Amino acid sequence: MKNKILTALLLVSLICLASAAFADDTGNDVCFDYFMESAVNGVPKILYTGITKMDLSMRSLPDRTSDPLGTLNAHAVVNIFGFDQTWLYCWDENIGIYYLVRQTVDVDTKVSEDAPAYGVIPNRYVAITAVDTALYASPDKSSDVIFECTAGSRMSFWMIQDGWAVVPYRRLVGYVFLGDLCDLEPVAPSVDYAQDGDIISVFTTFYSVKHTELNIGRMENIRVGCSYINNTYQPGQQFNFNEIAGPYRKSRGYMPSPVLVGGDTVAGYGGGTCQVSTTLYNALLQLGDGIEIIWRRPHGPSGASYAPHGVDAAVGATNLNLIFADAFDFPIEIDSTAQNGALCVCIRKASAN
Repeated sequence: MKNKILTALLLVSLICLASAAFADDTGNDVCFDYFMESAVNGVPKILYTGITKMDLSMRSLPDRTSDPLGTLNAHAVVNIFGFDQTWLYCWDENIGIYYLVRQTVDVDTKVSEDAPAYGVIPNRYVAITAVDTALYASPDKSSDVIFECTAGSRMSFWMIQDGWAVVPYRRLVGYVFLGDLCDLEPVAPSVDYAQDGDIISVFTTFYSVKHTELNIGRMENIRVGCSYINNTYQPGQQFNFNEIAGPYRKSRGYMPSPVLVGGDTVAGYGGGTCQVSTTLYNALLQLGDGIEIIWRRPHGPSGASYAPHGVDAAVGATNLNLIFADAFDFPIEIDSTAQNGALCVCIRKASAN
């Protein structure tokens, strides 16, 4: 009997560990393969360098409980060849591959000009939910539900894998059953390939749809912010988020809602517009040299939780703004929507006429 009880307890433990792993899916499997495509003889190509913010353990796996491979002192230089939603993929000639949490390192330098912008994996598809469905913790409808997806919501995702859309969600990834989606639209494989009207980059973040007074205001502010930035912008034209979407006042359609200031949450008009600017910024990062980022500031050391660490863009004050210029030789169109908790920003190649 004792052995049966121990066996049962072991099975329960394994199930719990599996559930925890699914719940903490940071996209490592997909992202690791993506960045190792350029490896030579198993040695990854270094894309960035960073500086550690504190003393750190070099983890053997993207898991805070994995075995340490060594230690790093604060202000140590690390070589980075990739990342997922939460982890940095690092390389040491003596140790090999190891992992650090993104927010423990300041990533400050691209090693080569052809390195992609740090922080975001390209989203390759856009679709609309055809029915009420869910973002699942794993590609299995019996797994935990991360987010309820209402019919008619537009969202982007990294790839299609075994009949499931792999969707970046906050600092994790989730899965939507492909059969629950419609109007699937691929992102153009390159800017040169794109025709007028084609999507050349896209990003989605998710927000709460709770019907509390302040959150109702936040949802409306996200919708209003999208309506202001939706437009066509010409080559060389500067986009200034505060000038276009602001001022954030009642007379402009904004409502009181929580505002993140220096890491603290306070009530104010226009709360939620930072999520619009952050989602836009993540779409812009995927366009490389075609977009010149002139000014961008994060919310604070921890960043905004609705986006991966290091790629948020705060707005609302003189020193908190998102300013960029279209460096392409063609105009771009910002096509953003906020529906049922999904904020999706598409950048399209616009007609020069």
